[in-house]
Amino acid sequence: MDNELKSLTGLRGVAALYVVVYHFHPVTGNGPISAFFRHGYLAVDLFFVLSGFVMALNYGSMFRDGFSGKAYRKFLIRRIFRVYPLYLFITTCLAAGLLLGGAVPMSNVFAFFFVIVANTLMIQSWGIAPSIVSSAWSISTEWAAYLLFPLLVSILLYSRKSYVIAGSIASLASIVTLSLVDPSLVLGSQRERNGPLDLCAFDSIGPMVRCIAGFSLGLLAYRIRSIARVREILGCTPMSTTIGITVVALLCIPLSDTALAMLFPALIISLSFQRGLLSKILGTRAIYALGVWSYSIYLIHGPFTDLIRVLAANPVVHSIPGAATALTVVSMVTVVALSALAYSAIEEPARSQLKNILLRQRVSPNTETAHHQPLPLDDVRSGS
Repeated sequence: MDNELKSLTGLRGVAALYVVVYHFHPVTGNGPISAFFRHGYLAVDLFFVLSGFVMALNYGSMFRDGFSGKAYRKFLIRRIFRVYPLYLFITTCLAAGLLLGGAVPMSNVFAFFFVIVANTLMIQSWGIAPSIVSSAWSISTEWAAYLLFPLLVSILLYSRKSYVIAGSIASLASIVTLSLVDPSLVLGSQRERNGPLDLCAFDSIGPMVRCIAGFSLGLLAYRIRSIARVREILGCTPMSTTIGITVVALLCIPLSDTALAMLFPALIISLSFQRGLLSKILGTRAIYALGVWSYSIYLIHGPFTDLIRVLAANPVVHSIPGAATALTVVSMVTVVALSALAYSAIEEPARSQLKNILLRQRVSPNTETAHHQPLPLDDVRSGS
């Protein structure tokens, strides 16, 4: 497999923008267009699957011979350098803004500091506390997936076929179960959802199950990719474009959520071969750049969401034709610009610092290229 998978980076960029539009421009109705926008929350599930695939690509071989404390430490250090600097910066800024702006009553300050601690440790979505940055709930659940990574790898990448089959069934069954169980069990304090997999409340098992199941499907996709028959079918030139068109079509169909989640692994496998029109489009400079900035886009857009909704509901803005749409466009451009700045000022320096540490330790850097990062895909949002 090529070391740099630009098509997967571009896919992350498109998914990140999809999440932004989903939050910035809520829709009503039941037609195909409404269904397409309402399904925006599923971009987070695509992130989870893509993250598992990319982690297997970059780090799976570290645990080929079983668990190693040294390898595990190296893996976690690399993940922390990748996701934590920007996460901590945005979380700290927003927490400070809420405290200084008086949004937290004095009677709740102590409880809010507990929330800050949980968010700082990235464990808030483990049934502990709400996320300060709304989209960061998925970062917290994916941190749990990173901690479980050696175990998941040993079962899904390097174990006997019977374990792989069992893991596949468990992952798919988890997704189906989340779609069918009593909403009160998986919704927690979440008031509404735009689909059966739209689960993000910290006081529910739904988000964690959703993340681990998607992440596991990504690991399985990486293993399945090596099967000759799979390479022959999903690696042929028109396949990625065909699957991509199918995904877009399903996004326009209500109640197709579960089918879409199960189709994401095939889409990622086919794009990993970097053949066909869709792969070329996703690898173009502009879309690739969005993929490089996607983690920043995902985290930064969260604080903008509530502001946009408040402004859009303002009687003056509401009375101006097209004002809400213009507000959405301006906000999206602002988020992308800030994300590019955050990548250059925070993400890239953190990655450079990691390289320096690895060089000092005389360890091959082999650090991830930008297109190999998940967004987390995160990651994530108030409704996904």
